Amino acid sequence: MRLEMRITELRADDLKLVLRLARTIWPAAYANVLTPAQIENLLDRIYSDENLRTEFAAGHRFWAAWQDTEPVGYASGYREGGIVWLKKLYVLPDRQGHGIGRALMESVIAGFAPVLDLRLFVNGNNIAAQRFYERTGFACIGEQAVRMGDYTFTDKIYRRISR
Repeated sequence: MRLEMRITELRADDLKLVLRLARTIWPAAYANVLTPAQIENLLDRIYSDENLRTEFAAGHRFWAAWQDTEPVGYASGYREGGIVWLKKLYVLPDRQGHGIGRALMESVIAGFAPVLDLRLFVNGNNIAAQRFYERTGFACIGEQAVRMGDYTFTDKIYRRISR
């Protein structure tokens, strides 16, 4: 049985959904990349209600993916000059590989249209995410030290140019 998928843009009052999904997705997504203590620290800092509301107030937009009535993923992005930054893109582990991540990405692109220059940061050790982005047309254009929570990581910067 194929489940119907839909994407909705979230309002500030819906951000608790992102918090709930992150608590489920992050431990699996980063199991081979970060320690449990790092994951917990980053979830507490990045996914606090206060931080998400601050991002929202600063112009970040959020989307959720649903299969029937179940939330299965989320994404966020923001515009900085001529660049749209894909800030967050996560799908429940058991729902990956079914086009949900691509659909979320396309929703971010549509939400900020026109998007000619789409970029993102990905943890330098997160090979699975790097492969996903490369399959969806991104290329690595460099590396940068990024401070997240109480930690500094070397992230890869990915870029996809639309014509």
